[in-house]
Formats: sequence, structure tokens, C-alpha cells
Amino acid sequence: MNLFGFLASGISDDMENFTGNTTEGKVSSAKSLPFLGARSGYDLAVYGLENGQFYSIHIPAITCIVLSFTSALAIIIASFRLQNIQTFFSWTKSERFVVYLALCDGLFNIAHSLDHTHIVITRNHVYPKELCEFYGFMLAEFITAQNLMVNVVALNVFVLIYFKKDLNFGAYDCRLLLYTFGLPGVGGAMAAYFGTFGPNGTL
Repeated sequence: MNLFGFLASGISDDMENFTGNTTEGKVSSAKSLPFLGARSGYDLAVYGLENGQFYSIHIPAITCIVLSFTSALAIIIASFRLQNIQTFFSWTKSERFVVYLALCDGLFNIAHSLDHTHIVITRNHVYPKELCEFYGFMLAEFITAQNLMVNVVALNVFVLIYFKKDLNFGAYDCRLLLYTFGLPGVGGAMAAYFGTFGPNGTL
């Protein structure tokens, strides 16, 4: 074998070894990541069951949810005790913002407590799939609404301070409520229509 043949043979062997190692690495990675190749969320293992961390995941989460919900509920009750609920839309904008943010947080906590509690009781994915999709829709609706509400509060403060203008949210805050709750509702409905909600190992 001449020099060129020897070099060509060596390069060929190296390429085969590299290809084999790469393929094995991909297979190993795929095995270590259970979501790869999953066709539905029900292909996935429920997080924590295999390694004994199941309750370490859900119990702290439920505890935080309860504390957060208690705080949100206390804010809402205190707000309506201090002022008349019948005159709510005549309250100052900042006072209404506090109630809206607490409401978003409380509704999210209610929705999030349902899926955690369901999984803790059954130690399995949420069945039927429609119920899991409902949980997913509620979570997406209220967490997005809360984010949008925070953005509106920040925008309102910015416009008020730098432009000396007061944003008009319409009668009974209809524009604000349609934006913060209606927009996520439309997006969630579209996501549900295309079947993007479902179990992911923790829901």
C-alpha cells in the first residue's frame, strides 16, 4: 500500500469511528431526554415518580399556591371593606389596579392548584385529556392576563409621568378587561383548537 492509500484508509477509519460515536451519542442523549420522540404528553413519565422526588415537587408548589392565594384574597377583601363595591369603577385607577392584579393572581392560583392536586391524588397524568386541556387553558389564560395587566400598569405609569396623560380604559374599564382577559382567551382557544394543550410530565 502506497502512502496515499495508507492515508486514505486511516481517514476512512476515523470517519467511521466519528460517525459511530456521534450516532451513539445521539441515541444516548435521546434516552436521557424522555420528551424526544414523544407523540403525546402521555408518552412522558410523571416527573418525580421514578426518582422519589414526586412530593418534593408538588407539595412545595401547592404550599406556595395556597400562600399566594391567601394573600390575593386578603387584598381583595381588604379593598372592598375599605370602600363600597357598588362604587368600584369610581375608585382611583391605582385602587382598581390593585384589585385586578390580586384577582388575576387568585384565579391563576385556583387553576394551578387543580392540576397539582389532581396529580398528587392520582399519582398519574390528568385524565381524560379534555380535562388536562382545560387545566392548560385556564393556566395560560390567567398567567397571561396577569402579565398583560402588569404591562398595562407599567405603561399607564410611564404615560402619566412622562406625557402627563391619563389613559382612558373605557366605560367600566372595558378596554382594559377585554385586552387582559379577552386576548389570552382568544389565543388559548386557538391553541386548544390546534391541540397544543396536554400533559407534559408535570400537568
